[in-house]
Amino acid sequence: MDVWTVILVVVAVIVGSLIAAWIVSSVVSQQMKSMQALLLSKSIEAESRVERKRKEVIAEKQKNPVKEETKAISEEDIVKRIKQVIDEKVQNVLNEAKKKKERLLMLLDVARGYALGFVSEDEYNAFLMKVLGELDEFKRLWLARYPSPEDRDRLNQIMAYVARTKLPIEVREKGKEGTTRLSPDEALIRMTSSINNAISILDDLIKKRGENPAITPLEIQLSQEVEKLRKKVEDLEKRLQELEAL
Repeated sequence: MDVWTVILVVVAVIVGSLIAAWIVSSVVSQQMKSMQALLLSKSIEAESRVERKRKEVIAEKQKNPVKEETKAISEEDIVKRIKQVIDEKVQNVLNEAKKKKERLLMLLDVARGYALGFVSEDEYNAFLMKVLGELDEFKRLWLARYPSPEDRDRLNQIMAYVARTKLPIEVREKGKEGTTRLSPDEALIRMTSSINNAISILDDLIKKRGENPAITPLEIQLSQEVEKLRKKVEDLEKRLQELEAL
């Protein structure tokens, strides 16, 4: 190999090295630019998410006072409606008293059905428990309108009389141990007496508040006749006073 050949080989190696170095440098530079662009986009995206979250938090804080105000208004409306319902019930307590009298008369009909064999003990007792629950609710309603210790005692008496009709009805006989279970007919007599006593007390409470307790057609008719007689008596008394004045 002569000198010129060696020189050409060395030059070729140097040129090849330079070209390879340039290629590697270009690739690395391109990758660096790509990585920088990727990092920049990630940074911008992260900043966008943070800014969006911050705006959401601010918007939520701005909405909360409105929600709390709306909630407060809703609660106030609910309280007003509840008060309105209670006031209406309390004002109509005398009508409720008449409805409870109707229920007691219905209970008496069921008791008659038991005596005739159309109603079982369990059926009567189930209806009795329902009526007692209604009477307990009515007692609270009445006392809300007329908070009187005397009325409270009278209402408790009504419930006690009605509770006595629970079946079976047993009594103690003199000279015998234990109790004797009454027959349906005998039980009906006791049940009728207890229910009528409860109705009588309820009528007195209604009259005490200036209302006519009559609800059945016969009661209404008798009440009207009594009212007519009362007016006639008052007219006669006035005429007698006029005659005495002469």
